[in-house]
Amino acid sequence: MANPEHLALVRQGVQTWNDWYNQHRTVIPDLSQANLSQLNLSGINLSKANLKETNLSQADLSKSQLIQADLTKSNLLGTNLNNANLKDANLDFAIFTQALLNRQTQISTKYLTVYKIVNQKIEDQEFSGIDLSNSNLFRADLSDADLSNAKLINVNFNSANLNNAYLYKADLTRANFQNADLRNAYFSHANLTSAYLAGALCCGTYFKDADLKFAHLKTAKFSPKTMIDPKWYSVWEIVNCGAVKKNLRGVDLTNANLQGANFEEANLTNAKMNHAILRHSNLANANLTNTVLVGANLCGVDLQKAHLKRTKLKSIISDYHTQLSATNPSNKKNLITAQKPALETAIPTVPTKTKTEQSKQSKSNKSRGGVLLISIAIAIAVGYVALSQNLSDFRQEKLEFVK
Repeated sequence: MANPEHLALVRQGVQTWNDWYNQHRTVIPDLSQANLSQLNLSGINLSKANLKETNLSQADLSKSQLIQADLTKSNLLGTNLNNANLKDANLDFAIFTQALLNRQTQISTKYLTVYKIVNQKIEDQEFSGIDLSNSNLFRADLSDADLSNAKLINVNFNSANLNNAYLYKADLTRANFQNADLRNAYFSHANLTSAYLAGALCCGTYFKDADLKFAHLKTAKFSPKTMIDPKWYSVWEIVNCGAVKKNLRGVDLTNANLQGANFEEANLTNAKMNHAILRHSNLANANLTNTVLVGANLCGVDLQKAHLKRTKLKSIISDYHTQLSATNPSNKKNLITAQKPALETAIPTVPTKTKTEQSKQSKSNKSRGGVLLISIAIAIAVGYVALSQNLSDFRQEKLEFVK
């Protein structure tokens, strides 16, 4: 959140801010998440400022100094950046739609390319080997683009047009393709690890030999023309159509994202599900005999009714909602490796003494008992002597009185 003092100074005008900042050069301005939309900030000095997620839409930042500023996820929709100095600024995931830049705007080649792609200012769609990681390409038109061997890690392709794009060997780790047009796109040997494909149009898309481990395929729109390896087609079918009572004996679902899948009464005997994501999946009455679930994510999964004979559950990921109590006591050895936090509050216990400590305590008690008996005996003896002396004195007094 923005520093209230800094925000108030900026809203007082550029001259007020610049005078203050010139006198406080060691201060890092914090205007993160602030709403500076439509403000006239022409000529402002915001070098090294924290402008993360700041709304600068329609603002006038012409001739501004933004050297080394952090503009991650900032909104630059329609922002005037003519003659602005953005040297070494961080513009990851920034929105550049309709922003104004000119030849005097100082900005890195990477972000200038993103700006041009988003605003359709590039005629040549040749991007082979380019690094656009952490870019926001929302609704960008990259149809027919050559993105082979490109580094596109974490890129936001939400609703983008990648129709007929060539993405051979591209690194698309954690890329977001939600609702993107991927028709006839070529992803052979591409890295789609943890990519998000919900709602993506994949008719005729070529995924063969692509790495789709942990990819989110639920609601991805496949067709008979979609080309994909059998393993990943099975994953797509399971998460979208379910696997109730399905015979999946010996199936390889290693590193698959199966979150929320319905495996009720499915036969998963001898299946390989190492490191699979099974969060909130339904495994009621599923046959998991000899199934390998090493390192699988079982958060929110109830395995109480599943058949767990010789199931390998080592190093699984679990949470408070994971039910791992075995129906067969012989399965306990498979369950003890589960990383499940204790549900019960620990009850404080009184530390027990060792036999040696107990022996010492007993001797100590006996010693104290002996001392106590001796003290009592001495007290009785002293009392007896005192009583005898008193009787003797009384008799003597009595004789003298008679005389």
